[in-house]
Amino acid sequence: MHIIARNALETINEAVVGGNIHDLGVVKIFSRHPQLAQFIPTSSNLAISWVRLECGEVLAVHKHPESSLILICEGSGRTMGDAEQEVVAGDMILVPGDSWHGFEGTQNGFWALSIQFNGKALYEDAEKPNAVFASEVPNRAAVLLADNENYLQQFGTSRLLQLIDDPSFDNPSVRERLLDCQQTWSDVFQDLLHLRVAMTTDAAHKQVALDHLVEELGHNDNLRNQRGSAHAPVTDATFVSTMEWFRHQMLYRSDMVRTLLMHVVLEGSGEIWHREAARAFPAIPHFQEHGDDDGEHVSMGMDLLDRATPAEIRELREALAEGWKMITQLCDRIASIALADTAVPTYSTC
Repeated sequence: MHIIARNALETINEAVVGGNIHDLGVVKIFSRHPQLAQFIPTSSNLAISWVRLECGEVLAVHKHPESSLILICEGSGRTMGDAEQEVVAGDMILVPGDSWHGFEGTQNGFWALSIQFNGKALYEDAEKPNAVFASEVPNRAAVLLADNENYLQQFGTSRLLQLIDDPSFDNPSVRERLLDCQQTWSDVFQDLLHLRVAMTTDAAHKQVALDHLVEELGHNDNLRNQRGSAHAPVTDATFVSTMEWFRHQMLYRSDMVRTLLMHVVLEGSGEIWHREAARAFPAIPHFQEHGDDDGEHVSMGMDLLDRATPAEIRELREALAEGWKMITQLCDRIASIALADTAVPTYSTC
């Protein structure tokens, strides 16, 4: 019998993929130790490595063709990528080939055994590992932008935008009711900005949320002051419940979804609406000023969305569709309220 200490194995700390260096934590490949290489039968096709991540240390999301079995032997961590879950000693993680995954050490970090079944360890050739890191995949948010182009076009035909060119819009009462809705929504939007900052946990997302809040702060009061008339808060049930849907998203959804809804949906629709409203209300500079800002506000969150994992992209596409459905419903209802339409509402398709 012979005992081999773990620290007797050669250590690999990084791998080069696409010309970029990626931190691996600690990787100790059994086959690089002469006695272990001789002891493990080549016919077994087993490739085994010790892996170690300290607390807070991350093995970034990546994928490889080979399936892997990860045995958490000591400590704790969490998985990232297609599945996000806390793991502790004794847990076994099954990683199918070509699935996005990554790990982070928590508390005191963890030691694990990484096992492949094709006879070659994942990072046996650290200069040319058979792995792709998610950060190397360009423009992962492109599918979101493609979806969004369709939603933007559909939003352009919403009832609210059509109302501006309708003869009924010349009626002062219609215009005032529309502005009352705009003021109510503008006040709620300020709440959404503060909620997003309060609920966001990721540092990068929080910084963007804070920057956005600073730029938007007080815009509702600007509109109120520029109107020069008393604001009658709108309490229509459909209108209020639709605004509350967005409040719920800021409270309970992920940082990625909050960023998507705030910058792509709300600022994206706002850019279109404020551009048209500036034409309809030339005496109120709020709309022109806000429209100029909204284009920049849309782009504020795009770099963050480009970091989304494939699993997050799927969630974001669903949230994008739902978000545009709800903002279109909100705008359609504003048009109905402005026209004093008491019929059962029907909504644009988005």
